[in-house]
Amino acid sequence: MIVTSYKFRLYPTKIQESKLEDTIEICRTLYNDFIFESHLAYKEGYKIKFDELQRMIPAMIPKDKIYSKVAQMAFWQFYNNLKTLSALAKRGKRTGKMRFKPKTRYNSINYNQSGFKFLPNGKIKFSKIGKIKCVIHREIQGKIKEIIIKKELTEDWYAIVVCENEITSTCSLFRKKIVGIDVGINNFTYDSDNHSIKYPQFFRKSEKKLKRSQRKLSKKINNSNNRWKQKLNLSRIHQKIKNQRNDFLHKTSRYYVDNYDTIFVEDLRIQNMQKNHHLAKSILDSSWNLFFQKLEYKAVNAGILFRKISPHNTSQKCSRCNKLVKKSLAQRTHSCPFCDIVINRDYNASLNIKQKGIDSLPVGYREVTPLERIPLTMI
Repeated sequence: MIVTSYKFRLYPTKIQESKLEDTIEICRTLYNDFIFESHLAYKEGYKIKFDELQRMIPAMIPKDKIYSKVAQMAFWQFYNNLKTLSALAKRGKRTGKMRFKPKTRYNSINYNQSGFKFLPNGKIKFSKIGKIKCVIHREIQGKIKEIIIKKELTEDWYAIVVCENEITSTCSLFRKKIVGIDVGINNFTYDSDNHSIKYPQFFRKSEKKLKRSQRKLSKKINNSNNRWKQKLNLSRIHQKIKNQRNDFLHKTSRYYVDNYDTIFVEDLRIQNMQKNHHLAKSILDSSWNLFFQKLEYKAVNAGILFRKISPHNTSQKCSRCNKLVKKSLAQRTHSCPFCDIVINRDYNASLNIKQKGIDSLPVGYREVTPLERIPLTMI
């Protein structure tokens, strides 16, 4: 089974928008009440139980104003966060207390399993809210498990439809088109077919506009209409950058899935790489991890083999003679003194990624079965 989500734009009326905002506020208050109760129990030396908190829900929410399953999902959100904190503490990680959610950090409600219905006239009916106009721009495939209604900072409303699908496509044993992909900052991808894709640097190009908008926001009076308008303007700039980046990543990942049947990438520790303060902003702007996620789920749907391999020495090793050629990050050309090959550093890395990926596969999955190197016993 594979979980797929579809994001559709909602156009609620003013009355429906008011109901949605009231529902979000009730869920936020409920979430904060659970945190308060757990903190109170902790101070008294008592560990509050799951069933006890769940029985408190009917008394904590106003009657006939919120769908009961939505309130239960707010509780599940709290409980899952609590379990995650406990698991991190058991692993020796430093954890603090659960924090109360302010209005700016709680912006969604979850209709899980029930409470919604798709209507033929392009509307979705939500319990306690009504029939909301929705732009369903693509066909929904699979069994619908839940719908999350989310309000963006730009004050646009979206319905995120989460579906469960069975994997119908199977991965073929025959490896015909294999590619190794090296990701970078200037060249977003450089593959083993000597094809590179430049990264448009959406955040870098919008930095001046963002700084100007942030300066204007800092000069506005708190809780004034002008501050609210300027905050909305800043949110729209961030939303545009996010949309541009997502569009680029979708198109790039689609290119590789459509043209290859085996894809290898590096298993990068991106969090460690961000500690380099000279490159952190560019690494975050590139969104390599999001690109790998899109590649992976599209590959699974298409029956394509996708695998991450160790990045150890992929840039330092020569792709022709396998000798180590040490070079700094500033050196963008691979020049091997042993075999005299001179190629682009990223191209050399992508060839090594491809070879490492092939070597990691079982013999039946490889493009070419290697010769037996152990001599046969003479008869």
